[in-house]
Amino acid sequence: MNRTPRMPRSARGAAAVEMALCLLILVPVFLYSLFLDDLLRYSLDAQETALSTAWDFTVQDYSQKLPQAGTKSKPFGGLTVVQKQARLMFCDHESGIDSFQLKPYLDEDGKPTQGYPDCKEADHHQAAAAHVCWLNPHAKQVTCEAPEQAAAALGDPLHGSFQDAFTHGGLIRCSARAVVENYLLPKRFLQEFSKVELTKEHWKGQGTQIHDNSEKGDESTAYFLKEQQLAILTDTWAVSTPANVRPGQRYTPPGPSEQSPARTVFAQLSHVYTRNEPFRELTRTVNGFLGNAAQGQLLAPDLRNLADDPLKPNLAIAPQTSDDPSEKIQQERRSASYFNTEWRDWDKDHHPQIYRRRHAGYLGCKPGEGC
Repeated sequence: MNRTPRMPRSARGAAAVEMALCLLILVPVFLYSLFLDDLLRYSLDAQETALSTAWDFTVQDYSQKLPQAGTKSKPFGGLTVVQKQARLMFCDHESGIDSFQLKPYLDEDGKPTQGYPDCKEADHHQAAAAHVCWLNPHAKQVTCEAPEQAAAALGDPLHGSFQDAFTHGGLIRCSARAVVENYLLPKRFLQEFSKVELTKEHWKGQGTQIHDNSEKGDESTAYFLKEQQLAILTDTWAVSTPANVRPGQRYTPPGPSEQSPARTVFAQLSHVYTRNEPFRELTRTVNGFLGNAAQGQLLAPDLRNLADDPLKPNLAIAPQTSDDPSEKIQQERRSASYFNTEWRDWDKDHHPQIYRRRHAGYLGCKPGEGC
């Protein structure tokens, strides 16, 4: 009768040691790969939060002050509407899935209120290995500083006065920092072979809910991701609504708070026209010329109010609606045609060439299509 030979006791002991060593290496590597996958994804989400919010400031109308958000809404929006909307979008730490609809909740006093599920509920904490949160005292929900106007200053008095009167942009900094806690890796594994702790803290089973744990984590028990930052120098110096000013129209130079595009364009033109050294010389020359003409009876005093005042700028501007940006202007009892943009130079005509290539798209990109 044949019997299978038994493995010597020493060989069985060596196999057990090899198995333990394999477990000591393979299991932590597998668990760590899951944990690092979540950690990397959270780091990229935090990076997206700060960077994309900063770029949102490039499309604001800086002829007006940035709209401010109330601080009573949860989460606190603070400062600008841009920041508040970004915080609502990234309440659940990413921008891919948003509810966009309010739901009824109870506030801290037990009174009915409304809020976004992305901010109120914790169902987004479903990662396999780690949970990320903004609520930790060391975390920072996306925060953007007020525009630093001095960063865009050129040191020229005329530029500075124009910037103070009509533009509200500058250097804008946005930053965000997330805190991650481990819910998968055991803190200790096979301690008979190794005394090294695998993770800072294992939070599963602790606390009443994930958000409570997120507020308790510190540097010894949680992972503080690197703060993500981006700064953008932005100020469009543009009138966002097309202006339409007819020749001969007169406007009293308005203040920056007036919303009419035509009046805003005229105010900007008048500001530059009247606040420079050549204008001061023009003022002295014109007043002297008109005074001498009236004194020499070459100009009737009543006619001074009817003629164009050289000390006040004239402006004509209209939106371009065709490939021939011209208009008819009545003068000297007849109709004359003028280009209302820098359209024709009768040489290379760069403006019409660019317009025809661009058409209605931006930089040659047709609406609704890629470039």
